[in-house]
Amino acid sequence: MIIDDRRDLKISKNRLEALVDGIFAFAMTLLVTGLVIPHLSKTEAEAKLAISIAGMRSELISFLVAFFVLASFWLKHNRQFHYVRRVDSGIMRITLFILACVVLMPFTANISGDYSDVQVAVDLFHVNMFSLSMFFLIHWWYLTRNPDITSVVISSRDVSNGMYGSLITPVISALGFVLSFISPSWSMATYLLIIPCGAIVRRYFQ
Repeated sequence: MIIDDRRDLKISKNRLEALVDGIFAFAMTLLVTGLVIPHLSKTEAEAKLAISIAGMRSELISFLVAFFVLASFWLKHNRQFHYVRRVDSGIMRITLFILACVVLMPFTANISGDYSDVQVAVDLFHVNMFSLSMFFLIHWWYLTRNPDITSVVISSRDVSNGMYGSLITPVISALGFVLSFISPSWSMATYLLIIPCGAIVRRYFQ
């Protein structure tokens, strides 16, 4: 007898949301561990502290990019999960892949901040960002293809709006990866395009 694991999964929506909220909060907090100022004595601090902080420019940029992108993904997950009526094995697996990418974010952000001129270090961040955003795209696609787990029927307009919006970050992270072959440090600036691209999508597609 074949058992449909989608029917037998007994994980409540609230428990999964609590897990997601906790991991996002932990990962966003852990990002700050990449901001480490070299130990200075009190006498050295007066002369060198400002210089040391100014020298952390790349670390600060990586922190800010990762923090606000994670915050936007948390909001996106909240919006997408609004449609979920019950959790099946597909939603559970996709969510776990999302959370794996979220947990990796402090590591890749810190590496890219510490070695902003090293291509492989920056590319780790771009790949992490691409993977995370693609799993969100898959999450939305899965919801639109499985109406038995959603609380309401997702309209065709909402489907297309969600797909267009979910494509922004994968495209930008892929662009950042390509630009890293030219300038690893400047490739991080591509994430500044997320806000204007989001505004364009909302204006012309929604």
